[in-house]
Amino acid sequence: MCGSVEDRTESRQHPLCPGPAAAETETCRIYGVPVMSNEHSVEEIAAEFLERRQAGEDLKTEDFLAGHPEHADELRGLLALMLDMEKISPDQTRKSAPTQPERTNLPDSDYRLVRKIGSGGMGVVFESVQVSLNRRVAVKLLNSSLLTNDDQRALFENEAKVIAMLHHPNIVKIYSAGCSEERCYYAMELIDGKGLDRCQFDDLRELARIGLQAAQALAYAHRCGILHRDIKPANMLLDTEGNIHLSDFGIAFILSGNEPVVETRGSRSGTLRYMAPERLAEGINTFATDQYAFGVTLYELATGKPLLQSNSHEDLVKRICSGAIEPLSCTEPEFAAIINKCISFDPADRYSSMDEVVSDLQRFLNCEPVKACKYTLLHRLILWCRRKPAVAALTFASAGCAAALVISLIVGFIQTRAALKLAEQNAQAADSAISQIFKRISEQPPSRKNAKLLNALLPYYRMIAGQRHIPPSKICEAYAVIGECAMRTGSYEVAEEAYRSMMKYRSDACPVNRLAEVLGKRGKTAEADRLYRQVIEKYEKSEKAEDRFETVRALLAISKAPDSEERSRAFRILETLLKDQPANPEYRFLYAVLLGGNPRLYHSLRIPGVEPNAAKLLAKLAEEHPEQPEYGLALIDLMTRKFRLIRSFQNSGNAMDDILRLSEKMLGRWPNDPQIVSAVVKLHQRCMDVLRRRGGDKKVRKESERLLAILEILFHNPEISDPVKEELIQIQLRRHQMFRRRGAQEEADALSAVIARELEQYHGPRLQEFRGQFDKKE
Repeated sequence: MCGSVEDRTESRQHPLCPGPAAAETETCRIYGVPVMSNEHSVEEIAAEFLERRQAGEDLKTEDFLAGHPEHADELRGLLALMLDMEKISPDQTRKSAPTQPERTNLPDSDYRLVRKIGSGGMGVVFESVQVSLNRRVAVKLLNSSLLTNDDQRALFENEAKVIAMLHHPNIVKIYSAGCSEERCYYAMELIDGKGLDRCQFDDLRELARIGLQAAQALAYAHRCGILHRDIKPANMLLDTEGNIHLSDFGIAFILSGNEPVVETRGSRSGTLRYMAPERLAEGINTFATDQYAFGVTLYELATGKPLLQSNSHEDLVKRICSGAIEPLSCTEPEFAAIINKCISFDPADRYSSMDEVVSDLQRFLNCEPVKACKYTLLHRLILWCRRKPAVAALTFASAGCAAALVISLIVGFIQTRAALKLAEQNAQAADSAISQIFKRISEQPPSRKNAKLLNALLPYYRMIAGQRHIPPSKICEAYAVIGECAMRTGSYEVAEEAYRSMMKYRSDACPVNRLAEVLGKRGKTAEADRLYRQVIEKYEKSEKAEDRFETVRALLAISKAPDSEERSRAFRILETLLKDQPANPEYRFLYAVLLGGNPRLYHSLRIPGVEPNAAKLLAKLAEEHPEQPEYGLALIDLMTRKFRLIRSFQNSGNAMDDILRLSEKMLGRWPNDPQIVSAVVKLHQRCMDVLRRRGGDKKVRKESERLLAILEILFHNPEISDPVKEELIQIQLRRHQMFRRRGAQEEADALSAVIARELEQYHGPRLQEFRGQFDKKE
């Protein structure tokens, strides 16, 4: 690319661009874009001729044309018109007056001419003032020598009509027009800027941004049926705000449908080096020829040199028609591919319309795959990372965070090729990563860290879900995992928030029941009872098995007695569910809960194919589904009640050992679940009662010490939440009271020391309450 150029005369500026044409010794910039000193346009060469004549140089027209053979045909007519317009005969050598006219009103119009700012083959452009509105405009006057030329006059009027048809922010606006025998003119928008032929672009993405504006303007013109026919850098004006304005519709044509315009060889207008091969060879003008000229324009602006260089008109035509074009290669391969497709030799290989060019340029600027390129998986992943840096960073950060917590997660994530494949598409990698985190953590024993991690990731997951239009069911799954994890760790406030959010996405009974369960844990029993009854009323007669199952859960939750009406209704619903799906573990579990609550009542109403003994059924479920703590928890509760009622201890030893092993196994897997902690402690206490009845004092003392050690280990676990610690302190206070009541002073004193240590390490909201109870018992 070249550095600076020197402006020679005002006529070198674009007709719609005001400002002096003083010489510049430094690179001129518009919107941070430096001027480009590439090969001059026909208008610039003509301006150079005029300047040298005005400076007094004895310069003959034919001598000057010999130095520019590639533009000789176009220059010959243009120079004659310019000399006539400037009142200079072709052979005259005298110095002319400056081209700055006096301020004068345009007769019978609202415009006052200020100064001439440019000229072309058809007319002169003046910076003017619209008197009535006091605004600066550009007024283009048809050369007086052409007023009697019907063809030229028709072209001039056609240009005004074409521009008036177009209303686009990147197309020069026309305000008014007028024609009479003495003059023809039209007034249009005055652009404060310069043509792209005088700019250079070091940043190809900035060029693509400007090219996108020009493509949008040209696509709009094509949709309106307008064929420009003279697309080139000089006819694209860049204003000081960085916006493009497409101009010079002097040879534009209004197409009827997609029918091409066919020119005869002698009537072809435009600039040679921007003409498509089919236009030069056969005179065919279509929207594809405009696209070709647009591609050549971007090519020259990207490289700083003409697409094809030649010393003669004939040679340039031959090279264009032979397709001897070197494909563009640059630091932005997608941008180069777009340009190369636009300048394809065969029109069928170009884009089908300028709208497709607009789409591909927009995709390039958005770092999305463009249609003009073929991509490898790695290239698509790189593009995605450039397009979504925040999401990409979140993806890798999430994977790293998960690795710190669960090593198996990062191994699974790295090994899952599907995650990398999904990264090709819009934000799928981030969705996959976070979904994997939710899935993996849901499979692990719940912990407070995991619950906090999931809760922190949820806003990002919602953001990604919004970008990718992820179905609500997947967001619900995320809320369900957070709620379950929070419930298991005693983080009931987090669980409540998760289930309330879940209700916004699901209208079935499940999230309502989960929320009611959490509210019950938080002591909000009235609201919990209201939600349970809402589920019963709305879903008891539902056709969906899932809703009827949730109705059973709600009925059991509000039932007050083993023989209550609610339990009878629950049994009738379960009976129908189990007949259809006797192997369903959830249905069998609730059936076992019913049996355990009142075995005599429901034993006679047994359901075929389902184990009628609650303890056996729960033991089998706990063995088959160790990942579901509810099954083991229900078995522990049932056996705790059973040991309280048992009168014969001869056959209870094995059952006691079995249930103790199960309880400790569950406690090891879910040490943060307050329900499991409480149930295990109650079971151990009940077993000690059984041992005491047998007269095994040594075994009782040993079991008591063992339980005390378990509770101390649990309490000092850094992952234990405040609700679990509160449950442990309450258990210890009750045990301390029991030892005092029984006169077991030694055990009471040992436990007092333990409770004192635990109260020193507990800083939750119930500290004063516990200290008061402990001091009172002491």
